[in-house]
Formats: sequence, structure tokens, C-alpha cells
Amino acid sequence: METLPFIYAATAITLLMLIYLHWRPAPYGKFTPTGGVFSALRINSKIAWCLQECPAFFIAFHILVLKWSALSAVSKIGLCLFSWHYFLRSFVFPILLQGDRKTPLETCVSAFGFCCFNGWVQAKSMQENNDMVRVYWLQIVGAILFFIGMYINWSADGHLRELARTRVGNQYLIPHRGMFQYVSAANYFGEIVEWFGYACFVQTPGAAWFSLFSTCFLGQRGFKTHQYYLQKIEDYPKGRSSVFPFTGF
Repeated sequence: METLPFIYAATAITLLMLIYLHWRPAPYGKFTPTGGVFSALRINSKIAWCLQECPAFFIAFHILVLKWSALSAVSKIGLCLFSWHYFLRSFVFPILLQGDRKTPLETCVSAFGFCCFNGWVQAKSMQENNDMVRVYWLQIVGAILFFIGMYINWSADGHLRELARTRVGNQYLIPHRGMFQYVSAANYFGEIVEWFGYACFVQTPGAAWFSLFSTCFLGQRGFKTHQYYLQKIEDYPKGRSSVFPFTGF
């Protein structure tokens, strides 16, 4: 089964999602709804993160091991990078989460479905384009961006955890370290850079779609986070961009 028709459909859905999320941010974290039909159907956020993210890891890693001898070096490295990210996101990130927030079941289920689809698309697209000729210099740039983005993402998440440990009640403290000097959502900026680098490295249609999805989803959420901080924190720096440094967005 070829992935291109699914990627085209997913791209169209991604663009529609961008419009939808302008009105209703994805219901997790600070945007978890306090009422409604799903208010009683919630699970521990640590468990939710593990359950919803792990399919991407298991699917990609399974294909990596199963097809190892048939995969090119680029495909092997690409699937290793993808699997590494989702291993950390599934089994390390949840352990580090602060507090006892609950995640709506609808959020966990939808994220689980997305990660199943994304893991399949990345692994299958890598196989379909296993022998393609890639632009070498773009691969070098992509690999560098991937690791820079991952570093920004994890260091920003670490800073947010430090603030969460020191805040009192529902008080929000202003992030200030690293890329937070320039943007309100440094963690999202880092992940956007990471997946853009991944797409540049592997140069498959599946990776290009996922980079677009990450930019739309995380960019929109970062914009909403920026607005949230401006409303909740009186002395919040007005000169910061939302997600992309020095752009005003």
C-alpha cells in the first residue's frame, strides 16, 4: 500500500486543523477544558503520554529491526532518529512531568491514533524511497538542525519543569532561560526545528508532511500559549515572539 495518497489526505487535514485549532486549542496542559462531556473521562497525564506516544516508537523500531538488511544507511539513520525521539517522549518525558494533571481521554485516544499513523507513514515512506538520490549538503544541514532542535526542546522543557517546582498554587512564573529570551514557546520552536531537520535529512514525502504538521500544530499552540501568558502575567515581556524568534509570531 503506497503512502502518497495518505500523505496528500493528511496534508489537507493538517491545513484544516490549523484553522480549527485557532478556535479550539488541543485539550491538554494549560488548555485542558474544565467542563463538557469529556470532563469526567480523564487519565493520569504520565500514563497518557506513554500510551499515546509509544505507537510511533514501536512501529518505526519494528520496521527498523525487521527490514534492517534491506534499508539504506540514510533510511536506517532516519528511523533511528525518529525512534529515538519517540522513545524519549514515550518513556522518559512522562517520568519527568511535574504535578498530577489529568489528560482528557479524547486527547489520549486521538494522539494514539495519530502516532500509529505517523509511525507507519515514516517507516513506509522510508522504505518506498530507500534508494532515492538525496541532496548531500541538505542532509548535513538537516542532521545539524535535528540535534539543535532536540537540544532546544529538551532544555526548554527542563526550564519549564524547574519553574513548575518553584511556583506557588496557580501562579505562573516567566520563563527566561535560553530561547525563552526570544519566544514564549521555546519548547515548541525546538521541536519544529527538530522535525524540519529530520525532513531535510531523509527527504521523503512522509517526513515533509510531518514537518508541516509539526509547524502548524505546534506553531498554533505556541501562539495560543503566548496569548495566554500575556493575559495571565501582568509584567510578561511584550517584545517576545510567540514561536519564531524576531518575527512577531
